[in-house]
Amino acid sequence: MAEAATTVLNSRVPEGPMAEKWDRCKKEMKLVNPANKRKKKIIVVGTGLAGASAAASLAELGYQVQSFCFQDSPRRAHSIAAQGGINAAKNYPNDGDSVWRLFYDTVKGGDFRSREANVHRLAQVSNNIIDQCAAQGVPFARDYGGTLANRSFGGAQVSRTFYARGQTGQQLLLGAYSALMRQVGAGRIQLFPRREMLDLVKIDGVARGIIVRNLITGEFEKYSADCVLLCTGGYGNAFYLSTNAKGSNVTAA
Repeated sequence: MAEAATTVLNSRVPEGPMAEKWDRCKKEMKLVNPANKRKKKIIVVGTGLAGASAAASLAELGYQVQSFCFQDSPRRAHSIAAQGGINAAKNYPNDGDSVWRLFYDTVKGGDFRSREANVHRLAQVSNNIIDQCAAQGVPFARDYGGTLANRSFGGAQVSRTFYARGQTGQQLLLGAYSALMRQVGAGRIQLFPRREMLDLVKIDGVARGIIVRNLITGEFEKYSADCVLLCTGGYGNAFYLSTNAKGSNVTAA
């Protein structure tokens, strides 16, 4: 009887101590010359906070970008539902916050099921994410002196949540959408709305393209690139009870 094939999940987390993993990875990473970036094509699947920001940033760096959107507009991405705020270890109130404390609180809040190396990297770049969002025009709440306001949120013992009233997800998404559409208007991003990703094309073990369904015509379409970014979000509707939108299904994953 033939044995069932087993799939090995490789997270490709860099070696080394937790606090040094990604800094060492950045130092050892091969870079692309600015003159060569214009020759490289990148597919970004998803236009939520991650997808729209990634596509806009890559286009600004000079890459050719193709952006694929499940909805009829990137503004309808489910990132709009994250309304409470966004955490960063800026330690503005000087109440003892740090990258390590944000890392620990996030892992603990995830019931210790998160991939710790990735959570630590998220905590490291959290401050830059707030700065990027502000640069994209997100109207964060500010205190009387004009600096960014923050509040304690989600059981954290420090004040680290940056917010825009009760509309944080919406305002973050509109900021990322504005940056995305600026690059679409400049001709650096091709936007493909109403496409549902069905499969990933791998060549010699490397992602080189995707298969999508055109939700208007029903046709299957194929696209190739030098690199594929999957920013397809969660899939809460794989479960019986979910507050996610119906589009948050497991198809892309």
